[in-house]
Amino acid sequence: MPSFSLRVAPATRTVLLGAVLASVAVPGSVVAASAATTTTAPAAPTTPAAPATPGKVVVPAGVSFGGVDLSGLTQTKAKAALRAKLGSKAPSVVPVVVTVAGRPHKLKMSTINYRFDLERLSQAAVKAKPGTQLPVMTTWTSGKTARWFRSMASMRKSTRNATIRIGITKQRTTGSRNGWRVDRGRLESLVTPVLKDPTKGRSLKLAVVRTKPAVTLGGLKRQYGTIITVDRPSFRLRVFKRLKLSKTYKIAVGSEGHTTPAGMYNITSKQVNPAWHVPNSDWAGDLAGQVIPGGAPNNPLKARWLGLRDGIGIHGTSEAWSIGTRASHGCLRMHPSDVIDLYDRIPMGTPVKIR
Repeated sequence: MPSFSLRVAPATRTVLLGAVLASVAVPGSVVAASAATTTTAPAAPTTPAAPATPGKVVVPAGVSFGGVDLSGLTQTKAKAALRAKLGSKAPSVVPVVVTVAGRPHKLKMSTINYRFDLERLSQAAVKAKPGTQLPVMTTWTSGKTARWFRSMASMRKSTRNATIRIGITKQRTTGSRNGWRVDRGRLESLVTPVLKDPTKGRSLKLAVVRTKPAVTLGGLKRQYGTIITVDRPSFRLRVFKRLKLSKTYKIAVGSEGHTTPAGMYNITSKQVNPAWHVPNSDWAGDLAGQVIPGGAPNNPLKARWLGLRDGIGIHGTSEAWSIGTRASHGCLRMHPSDVIDLYDRIPMGTPVKIR
């Protein structure tokens, strides 16, 4: 077969190459290399761009305090602007006056270094909405305020217990008295809101906490519901009920050498028609050491017995003539009818004062 050469125009070659590349999946880099007449060096790596510096936080437009426009200022500059305007001015120079139990007590603003809280105001300014007029924010020296609170809380009126002095013919008493104290927590809750808001009224009244005495006159009347007193020189026995004289009886007391002992005692025993345990004493004679039954003719303890101590007590006697004299061996003698009347009036434990 005869050979021949096929010549293709340059434009036609370009079209044919494009058709071939279109029909074969070839990486783009290969395509680029094929299309280029010369090989180029790879591009040098690029340095990443530095991040943008964030914008400074500033006070929104129209935010102000006390006539000072803080718009566009940083917190630090806003604080400086407020300091320049307010200086050492206090939110109020009017003292807080707290009346306790009718007496006024002053808390002077100069004492506690009362001032505007510039730090909080500047912080609030950058967070405020546009056009905000900031409210008053105050601060003070907490230690000095705490000392004033502590001093106020130490005020009190002491309670007084009722007292009794047992007398022979009269019971002498002093009444009780209520007191009060200051509740520090209540005081702080009353004063602190006024310090935070200088527009609030500064004349305050603190209710005190009332305190009660442990012993009242009513309590003494219950405690000493019954009292017996014995006046040996006048041969009188008195009964007091609720501290008031209730009954008086004539009695006999101990003879010379057998004196009825003076002092404070209590009723320790009560018996109806008591047996007589005769003491081993010379004066008892042949009866010494014996027990004479109650109601026996030779038993001198007639009708009733109210014991005080060591064989000393109050009892009835058949020797009516002895009443009003020093005739017993230490006991307190009464007419049988009187000791029966007395017996039901006197509970166990009743105090007895003998003079």
